[in-house]
Amino acid sequence: MATPTQDPTPWELLRAMTQMRDDLRADLATFTDRLTEMVTKIQYDADRRTDELRLKALEGELADLHRERERERQERRANRRLAITALIAPIIVGVFLALLGTNLGQ
Repeated sequence: MATPTQDPTPWELLRAMTQMRDDLRADLATFTDRLTEMVTKIQYDADRRTDELRLKALEGELADLHRERERERQERRANRRLAITALIAPIIVGVFLALLGTNLGQ
């Protein structure tokens, strides 16, 4: 009786190597696909600079809006003071003249 050998046959070796080659090709294709999706450092830095410029522009616009809002608030206060003065001053003068007229008439 012949004893079984543990060594693979040349065909089994060829099949195993072919399978390894096919697996390696598939892995390399997947790796290549993932690499093409990656962003280069140059692109990333350019995108960051663009984002920073946009943020600075937005911050500037926001600061301008705050300044304009504060200016409008101060204008409203001044207009309210002017309106109150325009309404109350004649009343006070009228009351004062009425009091002065009653004091002179006595």
